[in-house]
Amino acid sequence: MNIDALGNIGDFLGGLGVIVTLVYLALQIRQNTITSKTNSYQEAVSAVSEWSREVGVSSEATDILLRGSLNQEDLSPQEQMRFNLLMSAYLRNMENLHMKFLTGAVDSVVWDGWKTRLCTFFDDSPGMMTYWNENESVFSPEFRSNVAGILASSDKINSVRTVSSYSKQ
Repeated sequence: MNIDALGNIGDFLGGLGVIVTLVYLALQIRQNTITSKTNSYQEAVSAVSEWSREVGVSSEATDILLRGSLNQEDLSPQEQMRFNLLMSAYLRNMENLHMKFLTGAVDSVVWDGWKTRLCTFFDDSPGMMTYWNENESVFSPEFRSNVAGILASSDKINSVRTVSSYSKQ
């Protein structure tokens, strides 16, 4: 074998090494993207779960949420502030999930479930509508547009219990 043949073999093996490296990098990037999306979604779900846990373990917070959902005027000024903070935290969590949906970190099927949950906060809840009407400008235009679509929808929620329905027992 002469030096030219050895050079050709070296070039071939070098090219093959580049191809193998590129395939490996593509697989690593794909796996990293999946892991990143999963972690991002898990953080958002944890935030919503923490909010739900905090409301659920505090009978006072639950009472404020239920009464405020029907009519904020039934709350004392301090309770109105707490209701507004509860709604702000919840809607920021929903806005975060919506942004993850828009950027592809949450699939549409998953977002549809969260959107249904979001509907339950507005359906038949005048106090929550009052909060939204007074505060919607602090949320992103994309999220406001999404909520406007929810509010304009003629579909009623049949299978999920609305927040205000707990106050009517």
